[in-house]
Amino acid sequence: MPNSAAQPEENEGLEAAIDRAFMPFADNDNGRHPPLLVAYRQQELDSNNNGIWSPDGSMLRGVRIDDKTGDLYVHTNGQILFKSAGQIYNIKWDPLPVICPWIWQGVPVPPRQWFIPDLVPMNTVTILNGDGGVGKSLLALQLAAAAAMSVDTLNLEPWEGNAIYVGAEDDDGEFHRRLADIAVSLGGDMSDLYRLRVVPLADRDALLCTFDKEGRLKETDLWKQIKRLAYHRLPRLIVLDTAADLYGGDEIKRGQVRQFIAMLRKVAIELECAIILLAHPSVQGMQTGSGSSGSTAWNNSVRSRLYMTKGGPDDDSDLRILKTMKANYGKTGDEIKLRWKDGAFVLDDGKPSAASGLIQAHHEQVFLRLLSEINRSGRRVAETKGTNYAPVVLEKMPGAEGIKKKDFEAAMNRLFTAGEIKVEKVGPPSNQRKQLVVIADEIAAGRMEAD
Repeated sequence: MPNSAAQPEENEGLEAAIDRAFMPFADNDNGRHPPLLVAYRQQELDSNNNGIWSPDGSMLRGVRIDDKTGDLYVHTNGQILFKSAGQIYNIKWDPLPVICPWIWQGVPVPPRQWFIPDLVPMNTVTILNGDGGVGKSLLALQLAAAAAMSVDTLNLEPWEGNAIYVGAEDDDGEFHRRLADIAVSLGGDMSDLYRLRVVPLADRDALLCTFDKEGRLKETDLWKQIKRLAYHRLPRLIVLDTAADLYGGDEIKRGQVRQFIAMLRKVAIELECAIILLAHPSVQGMQTGSGSSGSTAWNNSVRSRLYMTKGGPDDDSDLRILKTMKANYGKTGDEIKLRWKDGAFVLDDGKPSAASGLIQAHHEQVFLRLLSEINRSGRRVAETKGTNYAPVVLEKMPGAEGIKKKDFEAAMNRLFTAGEIKVEKVGPPSNQRKQLVVIADEIAAGRMEAD
């Protein structure tokens, strides 16, 4: 008599569980068991069509479950061929999907779906890399809020709909503060965020998966809870922040990384949504400018990867650059310049922010003051690099207020453009030298006429 428990035992394959759970029916005692796919097709037929029934109410073909015992009966050609010894219908079969492209002849080609056109595709996972403090969490939260509010942001045109943000680094207070600023920047308030769900996990273990000794992935109860929320909400976007907190494997083991991404992708496919996974770049990834992290499997396992960085050394601190590092369905190398403003990101228009403008103006005033001091003392500095290069000389002066050479260089260029400084020839005709001067000083001394 077979074991009445129909669930697969430890280290037991699915086919072995089928053999153990099914037994020949007494009237058809031929010792045969239904093949795995036959049992699956019978179950599928029953769930989709309720089987095939005769006019007198008896089942001709399909699967019938006894409500009292939970036994499963397989009917074929009007006869009961097999009966389960227990609740075999609880076993889930996952047959190999095989498609003949012939069936697509004459069928319109489905258009590719995007959460953000050319940047974030639907039905898969996109990685957003960025160093700590660069603002990737804020950007992802802004995208989720824009989708929930059905508004555009940063000219990215996110697909409107429900959104879920799972954050392992921030508590609910931080989410409250950020979303208050984001909502205002998007032209609304907190009441407009009713389609957004935030899951703050800063105070708990946030692992979504672990791995056993053989390297096989096991989903955590937390991930199962998040999946239940997602299947209930049917979001257009799920943000997972960050991989360092959510991934329970070794980041340089390719097999484990690929299993993790596959676990996420399965949900993206089933829900027809986009998943954005936030991740920190490795030291090498930052040095090379690729922004990649750990194993190459992180980059190779996803269809799209973005990298968010700060501006260059001569840019102000509010500038951010979003780069397309991988795009299987588009082109790579594109950049979007963003600027932090009042708790959210806006598109960069090439103009300095108000705070940055004040800093630049101060650098210019210090440059003019120090240059005037040098000229009054009879010394001279030049605009070209050398021993008396103005930015280098000014940086070393007591009144430099800690301003660095690169900032003095930027200030000098702006002052030339504004017409506040110029290079004059000084000395007798037989021994003239070039000198960097402040135009206002020259006018006051009568050495130059005002325009």
